[in-house]
Amino acid sequence: MSVSMKTHMANLIPPQLEAEPVVSSQSFEDVRHLLNLYLIALWGQPFDLAGIPAASESAAVRPRIDQTHIRLPSSLSQQGEVTARRVYIAAAVHAAAHHMYSQPLNPESLNARQRHLVELVEDARVEYLAFSHFPGLRRLWLDLHPPVSPDPTPFSTLMWRLSRGLLELEQSTDDDFMVRKAISLFQERISEIDDARTAREIGLRLAHDIGQMRLSMDEGSVPPMSIYRDDNQHLWYEEHPLPEETKAADQATEGVQSGLQFEEATEGRQLAFTDVPQVSSGAEAGYRIEEVTEDAQLTFFQTSEDEETHPSRYPEWFARFGVERENWCAVHERKAQEGDKDWAPAVLAANRPLLAHLRRVVGALRSRHRVLLRKQETGDELDLDAALRAMADIRNGREPDARVFIRTQPQDDQVLALSLLLDLSESVNNPDPVSGRPILDLAREAVLLLAETATDLGSELSLAGFHSQGRHLVDYQSAKRFDEPFDAAAKARLAAFDGRYSTRMGAAIRHATEVLLTRGAHNRIILIMTDGEPSDIDVFDSEHLLLDTRQAVIEARQRGVPVFCVSLDPGADRYVERIFGEGHFLVLDNLRHLPERLSRLFLRLVSKKF
Repeated sequence: MSVSMKTHMANLIPPQLEAEPVVSSQSFEDVRHLLNLYLIALWGQPFDLAGIPAASESAAVRPRIDQTHIRLPSSLSQQGEVTARRVYIAAAVHAAAHHMYSQPLNPESLNARQRHLVELVEDARVEYLAFSHFPGLRRLWLDLHPPVSPDPTPFSTLMWRLSRGLLELEQSTDDDFMVRKAISLFQERISEIDDARTAREIGLRLAHDIGQMRLSMDEGSVPPMSIYRDDNQHLWYEEHPLPEETKAADQATEGVQSGLQFEEATEGRQLAFTDVPQVSSGAEAGYRIEEVTEDAQLTFFQTSEDEETHPSRYPEWFARFGVERENWCAVHERKAQEGDKDWAPAVLAANRPLLAHLRRVVGALRSRHRVLLRKQETGDELDLDAALRAMADIRNGREPDARVFIRTQPQDDQVLALSLLLDLSESVNNPDPVSGRPILDLAREAVLLLAETATDLGSELSLAGFHSQGRHLVDYQSAKRFDEPFDAAAKARLAAFDGRYSTRMGAAIRHATEVLLTRGAHNRIILIMTDGEPSDIDVFDSEHLLLDTRQAVIEARQRGVPVFCVSLDPGADRYVERIFGEGHFLVLDNLRHLPERLSRLFLRLVSKKF
């Protein structure tokens, strides 16, 4: 984002709108259009706004948020010097910040005090992230959050002061011990405040300390909140009752996880707490407790560990405003789990004739651009001229030159690095209309043959799948990284790929580009296979991610990494060229010959590079 644009946005919400009519109350319908404009200006996308009718004249209605709408009261009144219109703006922007930054939290085992504190810190967290980009927002919210609580009871007063203190942060003059502690905890975690888990951690810490103060609290009531803040019900998972048969199964297996061992010291003896596998239909599955040693510390063992992920952050392009928002998306790269080890050999055996043909083509390609290295101590064949010279030297009593071999190798400028990306969104589970098989099954088989072909050609290869659950969680699963062999383990990881969630394609392309640029190969290609256009759960403008992906493709190409797309969507003609450009895509209406078409496409791309 340019400096001038940031400056404009930072002051987008002035202390008082000029020419604003002075009225004691305002209806939602009168300001709906204005609110939409504010939200688009701030967040670069529209939000669905709706009014909430009041149940009665005296009933207070709080803003609400659900998966599809920001719901605001049908009318609001002026609050002191703050006009009703600005109250609406404050409420809408706060709710939009939750939409942009919050993730559902687990309410299990939390009491009322803990939930209230987690909600309070989450409100502060999303507001901090918002006014970090647009400082004028803090002034707007503080005007609606006076220092004195409307409820004089001790717990409610403390909650109110904590809420204002976390909004003021370094500006706060409140000398209350708990307020200072809350601000300190928040500022200690400021570098990771974009992680939604920090709100739960800080909130539970505060709830524990406040619990030690023995402040009385009405468990059935909600502490007072500033009028612009929503009811926070959207922050928690919805609980749905399970069918009886599911409950029974869950109860039977609750807490069982293969490969876990717990050890605890109790009465001077260490006990191992290990699951017992079911070895026959009549055997009991459960836990066994046995004595291990006399003295020990509490330890925990996990035999199968998931690779820890450290997210890589990438920008996103907002075409409507011509700005790029830095660090907007988080890509979490991890090694995929291994699946069926018998899957790859079976697929290769079923496609043996095609694979043999592809290998003949690969052999021809490899011989086209290889250099002949003479005078090698080891090599592919004997250099007769050098061998004769060596024989003559021996006969004449001279030391022979032992470098009598010839070796061939690819030219350095012909080495290809290929990043193969597979869309793993939910829609790949849909059946192919011709064969009836899931699209993902066909795609995996095609990718396997392509990877075999690329490996035979001597190309550097990475193979990954991706899906997303909003901009904070783009899951990038690696079946094979560049420095790993395409062996049985890599093929088993490919076999385990499954489809779920959404398709934030631009972020995945940016990540693949960064990884590719670390390779020494002169030629680099990203080949992406997808069954639809980009989409995600936190984006409501159908054009936004399409244009962001296009921008990611353009940026990659400018850095020397062309991006080619194989689309399995018969309707892709309406959008795929807009994203990838002319000559950089292939739309397959019939997936029957997908493995052959994909491998031939790769060889055609390689021959052009050569």
